[in-house]
Amino acid sequence: MMSVKRNSLHIAEMIYCLAFLLYLIGSSLTHIENGTELTLWLMSFAVVLTAIVTLFPLAGIKWLQLAPQGSRAGFWAAMLLQGASWLSFGGAMFLRLRRALGPFHMWITLTTLLWAAWLLIFIYSRHAYATPPAKRRQ
Repeated sequence: MMSVKRNSLHIAEMIYCLAFLLYLIGSSLTHIENGTELTLWLMSFAVVLTAIVTLFPLAGIKWLQLAPQGSRAGFWAAMLLQGASWLSFGGAMFLRLRRALGPFHMWITLTTLLWAAWLLIFIYSRHAYATPPAKRRQ
Protein backbone atom coordinates (compact mmCIF):
# COMPACT_ATOMS: atom_id res chain seq x y z
CA MET A 1 0.00 0.00 0.00
CA MET A 2 1.30 3.44 -0.93
CA SER A 3 1.57 5.99 1.81
CA VAL A 4 0.89 9.60 1.09
CA LYS A 5 3.22 12.18 2.57
CA ARG A 6 1.14 14.71 4.39
CA ASN A 7 2.30 18.28 3.91
CA SER A 8 0.65 20.85 6.06
CA LEU A 9 0.32 24.44 4.97
CA HIS A 10 2.11 27.09 6.96
CA ILE A 11 0.03 29.95 8.40
CA ALA A 12 1.56 32.35 5.85
CA GLU A 13 0.47 30.09 2.97
CA MET A 14 -3.06 29.94 4.37
CA ILE A 15 -3.19 33.73 4.63
CA TYR A 16 -1.94 34.01 1.03
CA CYS A 17 -4.76 31.69 -0.13
CA LEU A 18 -7.43 33.53 1.87
CA ALA A 19 -6.17 36.88 0.57
CA PHE A 20 -6.36 35.56 -2.99
CA LEU A 21 -9.96 34.46 -2.45
CA LEU A 22 -10.77 37.88 -1.03
CA TYR A 23 -9.10 39.51 -4.03
CA LEU A 24 -11.06 37.27 -6.42
CA ILE A 25 -14.33 38.31 -4.81
CA GLY A 26 -13.34 41.97 -5.07
CA SER A 27 -12.13 41.73 -8.67
CA SER A 28 -15.24 39.84 -9.77
CA LEU A 29 -17.46 42.42 -8.17
CA THR A 30 -15.41 45.27 -9.64
CA HIS A 31 -16.06 43.93 -13.15
CA ILE A 32 -19.77 43.68 -12.38
CA GLU A 33 -20.10 47.04 -10.60
CA ASN A 34 -17.48 49.06 -12.52
CA GLY A 35 -15.12 49.47 -9.59
CA THR A 36 -17.35 50.66 -6.76
CA GLU A 37 -15.75 51.70 -3.50
CA LEU A 38 -16.49 48.42 -1.69
CA THR A 39 -14.76 46.34 -4.37
CA LEU A 40 -11.72 48.61 -4.29
CA TRP A 41 -11.52 48.24 -0.51
CA LEU A 42 -11.76 44.43 -0.74
CA MET A 43 -8.99 44.22 -3.30
CA SER A 44 -6.81 46.74 -1.46
CA PHE A 45 -7.20 44.86 1.81
CA ALA A 46 -6.14 41.62 0.09
CA VAL A 47 -3.06 43.28 -1.43
CA VAL A 48 -2.07 44.87 1.88
CA LEU A 49 -2.56 41.52 3.63
CA THR A 50 -0.18 39.77 1.22
CA ALA A 51 2.31 42.62 1.57
CA ILE A 52 2.22 42.20 5.35
CA VAL A 53 2.73 38.43 5.13
CA THR A 54 5.60 38.91 2.68
CA LEU A 55 7.38 41.86 4.32
CA PHE A 56 6.89 41.29 8.06
CA PRO A 57 9.21 38.24 8.15
CA LEU A 58 11.94 40.52 6.81
CA ALA A 59 11.35 42.71 9.87
CA GLY A 60 11.78 39.74 12.21
CA ILE A 61 8.22 38.51 12.74
CA LYS A 62 9.02 34.83 13.38
CA TRP A 63 5.57 33.22 13.14
CA LEU A 64 5.20 34.36 9.51
CA GLN A 65 8.64 33.14 8.40
CA LEU A 66 8.65 30.21 6.03
CA ALA A 67 11.28 27.50 6.29
CA PRO A 68 13.22 27.15 3.05
CA GLN A 69 11.89 24.06 1.33
CA GLY A 70 11.35 22.98 -2.25
CA SER A 71 12.64 24.88 -5.23
CA ARG A 72 14.34 28.18 -4.40
CA ALA A 73 14.18 29.21 -8.07
CA GLY A 74 10.40 28.68 -7.98
CA PHE A 75 10.19 30.69 -4.77
CA TRP A 76 12.02 33.64 -6.31
CA ALA A 77 9.98 33.41 -9.53
CA ALA A 78 6.83 33.55 -7.41
CA MET A 79 8.14 36.56 -5.48
CA LEU A 80 8.96 38.34 -8.75
CA LEU A 81 5.43 37.70 -10.04
CA GLN A 82 4.03 38.84 -6.69
CA GLY A 83 5.86 42.16 -7.04
CA ALA A 84 4.56 42.47 -10.61
CA SER A 85 1.01 41.88 -9.38
CA TRP A 86 1.42 44.61 -6.76
CA LEU A 87 2.68 47.03 -9.42
CA SER A 88 -0.14 46.19 -11.82
CA PHE A 89 -2.67 46.66 -9.02
CA GLY A 90 -1.18 50.07 -8.25
CA GLY A 91 -1.47 50.96 -11.94
CA ALA A 92 -5.08 49.80 -11.97
CA MET A 93 -5.91 51.95 -8.94
CA PHE A 94 -4.30 54.96 -10.63
CA LEU A 95 -6.44 54.36 -13.72
CA ARG A 96 -9.56 54.03 -11.55
CA LEU A 97 -8.71 57.33 -9.89
CA ARG A 98 -8.55 58.92 -13.35
CA ARG A 99 -11.90 57.24 -14.20
CA ALA A 100 -10.42 55.36 -17.17
CA LEU A 101 -12.64 52.30 -16.71
CA GLY A 102 -11.63 50.38 -19.86
CA PRO A 103 -7.91 50.21 -19.04
CA PHE A 104 -8.78 49.79 -15.35
CA HIS A 105 -10.64 46.54 -16.07
CA MET A 106 -7.75 45.32 -18.23
CA TRP A 107 -5.21 45.98 -15.44
CA ILE A 108 -7.42 44.32 -12.84
CA THR A 109 -7.63 41.24 -15.08
CA LEU A 110 -3.84 41.30 -15.53
CA THR A 111 -3.39 41.59 -11.76
CA THR A 112 -5.68 38.60 -11.22
CA LEU A 113 -3.71 36.49 -13.69
CA LEU A 114 -0.36 37.53 -12.18
CA TRP A 115 -1.64 36.81 -8.68
CA ALA A 116 -2.94 33.37 -9.65
CA ALA A 117 0.37 32.57 -11.37
CA TRP A 118 2.54 33.57 -8.43
CA LEU A 119 0.36 31.75 -5.91
CA LEU A 120 0.36 28.53 -7.95
CA ILE A 121 4.12 28.70 -8.54
CA PHE A 122 4.71 29.50 -4.87
CA ILE A 123 2.65 26.56 -3.54
CA TYR A 124 3.96 24.18 -6.22
CA SER A 125 7.59 25.12 -5.64
CA ARG A 126 7.22 24.56 -1.89
CA HIS A 127 5.18 21.35 -1.82
CA ALA A 128 5.22 19.50 -5.13
CA TYR A 129 8.85 20.03 -6.04
CA ALA A 130 11.02 17.24 -4.65
CA THR A 131 14.18 18.61 -3.11
CA PRO A 132 17.09 16.37 -4.10
CA PRO A 133 18.64 14.63 -1.10
CA ALA A 134 21.89 16.07 0.14
CA LYS A 135 25.01 14.23 -0.95
CA ARG A 136 26.39 12.11 1.82
CA ARG A 137 30.05 12.13 2.69
CA GLN A 138 31.70 8.77 2.79
